Amino acid sequence: MNVNWRNLELPESFGAERNIPLSELTSFRVGGPARVVLHPRSYEAIAEIVSLAKQYGVPLALLGRGTNVLASDRGYDGWIIRFDTPLHEPVCHGTSVTVCCGTSMTSLARETVRKGLSGMECLCGIPGTVGGACAMNAGAYGGEIRQILKRIRILKDGRDEWIDVKDGDLGYRRSVFSFPDAIALEAAFELKEDDGTAAETMLRCMEKRKEKQPLDVPSAGSTFKRPEGYFAGALIEQCGLKGFSIGGAQVSPKHAGFIVNANRATEADISALIEHVRRVVKEQTGVTLEPEVKRI
Repeated sequence: MNVNWRNLELPESFGAERNIPLSELTSFRVGGPARVVLHPRSYEAIAEIVSLAKQYGVPLALLGRGTNVLASDRGYDGWIIRFDTPLHEPVCHGTSVTVCCGTSMTSLARETVRKGLSGMECLCGIPGTVGGACAMNAGAYGGEIRQILKRIRILKDGRDEWIDVKDGDLGYRRSVFSFPDAIALEAAFELKEDDGTAAETMLRCMEKRKEKQPLDVPSAGSTFKRPEGYFAGALIEQCGLKGFSIGGAQVSPKHAGFIVNANRATEADISALIEHVRRVVKEQTGVTLEPEVKRI
């Protein structure tokens, strides 16, 4: 269709903002301006956004809290759906919890523990949304989303529907419910009754995070996936790269598995450091590191 999408009048339900720096929307604190950032106020608005983007050929990206994202210095000439706010409160029926995918994963984990439920306590501290956690099969300290996710509401190929989660739908840091193949709208989890240890386990996991991870500087969490049979951070440290910098980007001196924005880093700095680390680790150990961070 020969229409300039940049001049489209957008409905109020889209919650449109224009020319927003991606550095303000991502935990790495880098990235140029996004032409349009949308804050949809309903599930129907999300479906309408996707439909209009397809109709007018608008580049489309999805962003939760931006905690696993590296955004381009050039910005994004398109629409970004910013789905980081819950459209409703969690609904609990016994040990089942249904939640909007714009909900904070940490907030949800704390709420379930408060309600006497167990199964999410190890996931407290994961900084993204429920949708992002489902899209990446987020996990920590022995817990993973796939262990508790039973049903999910997705928008896929123009259809909004609930589906049962099957074996194989989620694997290590992957899921069939990730954008652009699908947009996760709501998730239904099956938990257990707390045996009295959930709060203590949650506190212990949070203390481990504070002790071992560089939470005081901007990053996107673990930069690389765990290679089979190895730990990425240990390999990087073994290669003498702990603390190594390119521009304002640095391999964290606290945990080599994290690349951090130590001093006004750009996306170019971080990308160059990621590739340098991959090259050195491959040359010295024969192991190929695969980035976990998503790109916009």
